[in-house]
Amino acid sequence: MKKLTAVVYWIITVSYMTAIFYISSQKSIELPSLPFGFDKVVHAVVYAVLGVLSYLSFKKSGLNRRVIALSFLLAVIYGITDEFHQSFVPGRNAAVGDAVADAVGAFLGSYTANAISIRK
Repeated sequence: MKKLTAVVYWIITVSYMTAIFYISSQKSIELPSLPFGFDKVVHAVVYAVLGVLSYLSFKKSGLNRRVIALSFLLAVIYGITDEFHQSFVPGRNAAVGDAVADAVGAFLGSYTANAISIRK
């Protein structure tokens, strides 16, 4: 049963990553005027969720050591590759600031998931 639970968590995590890839593959759409820096908040939230999901997936897979680091690393590498991928999508561009926001979100998500896990 534990293996099945781990597989389900990884399916959810990979599905979420696929959704990020799909959305970032779309041509840039015109959004209403957003406050300066709001897009960085969106990036951080999206990658915080990925940090939580990857943390849970690693934990359900039986890892107990360096789970924060692994989940953070997975999300950061994915964020960097997604920024690179966007450089090939018409109407989009790769931005270091977006990758930094992704990394901040990934850390916050991984760290928060760990803090909640420890409390339980």
